[in-house]
Amino acid sequence: MVRLSIIVPTKDERTAPDVIGELYKVFGKDTEVIVVDKSNDTFRKELEKTDARIIRQESDGYENALMEGFREARGDVIATIDADGTYSVRDLEKVIAALSDGDADFVSGNRFGHLKEGAMSASLKIGNGFLTWLYNVMYRRKLHDALSGVFAMKRKAFESIKEELPYRAGTIFFEIEIARRGWRLKDIPITYAPRMGSSSKIARVKPIYGLAMAFHSVRYARDYNPLLIFGGIGIILVIAGLVLGAFVIGNYLATGTLSEIGRALIAFMLMVLGFLSIMTGFILDLLLEISRDMHRKR
Repeated sequence: MVRLSIIVPTKDERTAPDVIGELYKVFGKDTEVIVVDKSNDTFRKELEKTDARIIRQESDGYENALMEGFREARGDVIATIDADGTYSVRDLEKVIAALSDGDADFVSGNRFGHLKEGAMSASLKIGNGFLTWLYNVMYRRKLHDALSGVFAMKRKAFESIKEELPYRAGTIFFEIEIARRGWRLKDIPITYAPRMGSSSKIARVKPIYGLAMAFHSVRYARDYNPLLIFGGIGIILVIAGLVLGAFVIGNYLATGTLSEIGRALIAFMLMVLGFLSIMTGFILDLLLEISRDMHRKR
């Protein structure tokens, strides 16, 4: 069994051969480096001059590129790094070392730990911060950067998600699916530098891409953290019922006549539905926690 497999997704990144060379320099020739490439034929010939295994990407999207490479990997530890020169191979080495500490099954790099000037615009900082916050709330995690292009995971963690069809959510796809199956996640500070050479392939659609990430974070949270979803809905319903009920009671005290029967019934129904929603969240959350404990003990 190969100890380490590193997946490098590429699409016309001129820095890719240098990144591949650095990977072998740092990790040794026994490392399995798999390049999942969607470049033009001319650039692919440049990649084929390296010692890496080149796979032509058949699907579309960053998430699919990674999943295609991960499924081909044979390592006990599976890692990835972008080929655009924004990440240091030495930082990937630190991420992989952190995975061996035993307190996590998935470790990613926190780009905000050592963010170089000009590496990320103010709008992207805000967007990344919001998406990371949303992920942490929905999945009860404490990551500092949920969109890093450098991460590593143990094979057993990947085996639990390898049949999952990737959805358009960047690296959050992997963090959502890993979290949903009860594996432990953490991140460590790394350096993030300005992009070298080619521009980002998703630069023009990053707002839409961000919305897709937020949508999927909330969508799958109902299966991972039902108490948050159903409890939140329940609290809103109860508050709405109390407000409407207070209006009915206030009108009764002012007039001495209970003339708002319809509103009183609606207020009662809202509170009942709210409490039922909260109880549903508690029950589902308990059942899921039991299921996760059983999965971890296998």
